[in-house]
Amino acid sequence: MLSRDNYLSKREIREGFRLTISNANPEKDTQFVLDIPVTIDRAEILRSFGNNERTRAAMEKHLDELIAMVQNTVRAKALYRVACVTARSEHDVEIEGVKFSSKVLSKSLASVNTVFLSLITCGKELDELPVSPKDYLRYFCLEAIKTNVLFQAGRYLIDHIKEKFNLPDITHLHPGEFADLGIEQQVPLMSLFHDTEKIIGVKLTSTKTLQPLKSASSIMFYNGPSFESCALCLQPKCAGRRAAYNPKLAAQFGLPTKKQND
Repeated sequence: MLSRDNYLSKREIREGFRLTISNANPEKDTQFVLDIPVTIDRAEILRSFGNNERTRAAMEKHLDELIAMVQNTVRAKALYRVACVTARSEHDVEIEGVKFSSKVLSKSLASVNTVFLSLITCGKELDELPVSPKDYLRYFCLEAIKTNVLFQAGRYLIDHIKEKFNLPDITHLHPGEFADLGIEQQVPLMSLFHDTEKIIGVKLTSTKTLQPLKSASSIMFYNGPSFESCALCLQPKCAGRRAAYNPKLAAQFGLPTKKQND
């Protein structure tokens, strides 16, 4: 079932009570869909390009042409639902009876009974533009636009949930973003949605990635001050990094650590 205006109890969400969702919505698995307004941020994209003077002018030209082409056709979307944590162990957690294997997720949800499961996407309209990877600079600019749109969609969804459910903060964890919550956890997460390709154009591929590629899934929750899951990621170079690696935080979750200058 889809909904754009059903509301759950803000008090239940905020205080983390176990929900009887059927009391709040006609269907237990109500899915909420958002059409997300996006204005492509040229300045933010340019900052991500670095300072290569040899290619800068050409890239700015391609970027401006692409922005003019796609600004009125961008269709960023989000799909989310509210779900209950139904079981926990040291290394696993179950959401609506579906098992996720992750120490970080299990520990994060130790005192949390309610989570928000979400999907966001830049939209198939951007993904289907006929720009060949062989046209390297133009393709690079298009990928940068998709990333910018995806980040905006993520910020919009978080703000929407915080406002709608009266939450002061939200932590969001993404399958595949760090080793303990690997890409294989995309499978149980996607199983808790239905008709995603029909509703927002997102599907799970055989390699457990999402298509369109500039799409993301997450498990969101409130349990006090939030942290960025990027802080647990060991990958040294990532254009989408939102926070520096934090070995102290990793140690708190019992994860392998490395020195920051390794």
